[in-house]
Amino acid sequence: MNIYYILIILNLSVLLLSSCQSPKYLKVDKLVDNNEVLPEVQYYLQKNFNPNNINCIAIGKLVDNSNEKEFKSLDKLNLVRQTIYGHLSPKNYEDIELHKVKFILKSDSDINTILKKLDCDAIIEGEILQFQNNFYITYSSTNVGLKLFLKNNNDTILWKATHVASSRAGNLPFSPIGLATGIFSAGKNTDEEVAFQMLDTVVRRLLKTLPERTNVNFKNQMKFANAPNIKEVKLNQNKLSLKANKFFKDGEYKKSIELINDILKSKPSKHELIFLKARAQLMLKKYEKASSSLLDALALKLDYNYFNGLGFTYAKLNNYDKALAAYTKAIKLNNKNSYAYFNSALILESKGRFKRSGDYFYYSGASALINKEFTRANKSLDALKRLSKINKEIGLKKQKLDDLIKDFPDDDEKNYTIKKINSNLKKK
Repeated sequence: MNIYYILIILNLSVLLLSSCQSPKYLKVDKLVDNNEVLPEVQYYLQKNFNPNNINCIAIGKLVDNSNEKEFKSLDKLNLVRQTIYGHLSPKNYEDIELHKVKFILKSDSDINTILKKLDCDAIIEGEILQFQNNFYITYSSTNVGLKLFLKNNNDTILWKATHVASSRAGNLPFSPIGLATGIFSAGKNTDEEVAFQMLDTVVRRLLKTLPERTNVNFKNQMKFANAPNIKEVKLNQNKLSLKANKFFKDGEYKKSIELINDILKSKPSKHELIFLKARAQLMLKKYEKASSSLLDALALKLDYNYFNGLGFTYAKLNNYDKALAAYTKAIKLNNKNSYAYFNSALILESKGRFKRSGDYFYYSGASALINKEFTRANKSLDALKRLSKINKEIGLKKQKLDDLIKDFPDDDEKNYTIKKINSNLKKK
C-alpha cells in the first residue's frame, strides 16, 4: 500500500478517535498551547480569587490574531464580544452594556481608569487564536480558539482560560444563550453557521471554568440595571436613521443625539428616533432630558418600550413611585414584559414588599423564557432564591421557575431544549 494512503488512514483514525472525546478541563499554573487532537480546556485561577468579591464584570479589549483571510465577511471581534457577554450572565455577575464599554475604551486604555469610569470591579480581555475552516480529503474542520483573561483594577489576573473548539468532534447545537445572542441570524452560509456553533461552544466551555458568584443582592441588581433595548423598536431604513443608530452602537452618543435633533427638525413625529435619543441621553446620565424625550415619544405613540424607558429613568432619578406607575402602564400594554416586571420587582423589594416582589420576579422569569431572554430569566431566579430566605411562600415560585428553566449543558453536550411553558401569564 502506498505510504501516503497509510498516512492518510492513520491521520483519519486519530481524528475519529478525537471526535469521541468529551472536553477535558485542566487547571494549570501556566497556559500552554492546546493539543490539536484531543479536546482540552485549560484554565488558571488566582489562589485567593473569591467570586463574591466581584460584583460586576465588563467585556474589554479583544485582539484578533486569527488568519485575516479566513471568514473575511465576519466581524469576528464583535461576534466574540456578544457571545462572551451572553454566556457570562449565568455566572451571576452584573454586566455593563457593550456599547457603553466601547464608549469608554475609545478614550482610555488603563484598566484602573476604565473600571473606575464604569464603576465596575473586573474586566475580561483576550485574543482570538483561531477562526478557520480546514479542508481535508474526506471532510472539513472548523476551528475557533480563544484565550481569555479576567483582570481587576490593579491589572492582576484573577482567571484565565484557553480552548479551541473544533467541528471534527461533531457539530454541536447552539445553546439557548448562544441563540439569544443573535449571532446565528448573522449566518449567510453553512460554513459560517458551523463557525458560530464553534464560537458558542468555545465561549461556553471557557466560562464554565470561571467560578460563579453566589451572593447576589438587589442593590447591585438595581445599580447595574440596563436601559431598555431598542431591538424591538423598528427604525426607518433611511441613511440618516441608520447612521444615528450606528453612532449609538459605537458609543458616539453625542453625535447620535445631534443627528437625531437635525432629523427631527423636518420630521418631528419620528417617535422611534426620539426613543433612541432618550437612550443616548441615559448613557450620558442626562436623566431629566431623557425623561422629557420619553414623554415626547409617548405623546406620539403609547408603546410599552417607551414606558419601560420612562420607568428606568424615574428610577435613576430616585422617583420610585413614578417608576412603578410607568412600569405598570408598560405591563398593561404587554403582559409578557419581563423588563418591566423585573425592574418593578427590584423597587418593590427595596420597599420591603417581598411577596409582591416575588410575584413579579416570577412573572419576569416566566415571560423572559417565552421571549428567549435567558439572561433575565437567570437574574429573576437569583432574586427569587434571595427572597425565599425571607419569605418561605416565595420558595414555591422559586422552585416553579427553576423547573421552567432548562439546565445549562455540561461536558456531555446534551441536546439544548427549553421546556414549553404557558404563555398566558396572569396579572395580579
